[in-house]
Amino acid sequence: MAAFAAEPNMSAEDIGDADFGPFVEEGRILKFSQVDPKTSVEERCYCLPTEEWRCKLSLLMSRMCRSGEAFDAFTSNDLARLEGTLLGYSKEDIEAFVIHAASRKMQNFSRD
Repeated sequence: MAAFAAEPNMSAEDIGDADFGPFVEEGRILKFSQVDPKTSVEERCYCLPTEEWRCKLSLLMSRMCRSGEAFDAFTSNDLARLEGTLLGYSKEDIEAFVIHAASRKMQNFSRD
């Protein structure tokens, strides 16, 4: 799975997903997208056939985060682990990211 976010008026080249187009047209890669009505940012997810659940779950999580609903059931670390898993990162890499993000949060918190 690959995920991108496109602000209004950004081209596929600006975002980095331009090379996916031919594969989507051939059906070798599937594309899912949604637009945030408040910001007009388009989220684009790409996956292999039979892996649609990854994109659908990622976009659902994004909507739930925007509404705040996700935080009723998940911590930010839970959500980072879920997204990392959907993107195909190893458990070790995901945990390293969670630790790094927590240390950055603590650095920012101590500056305030």
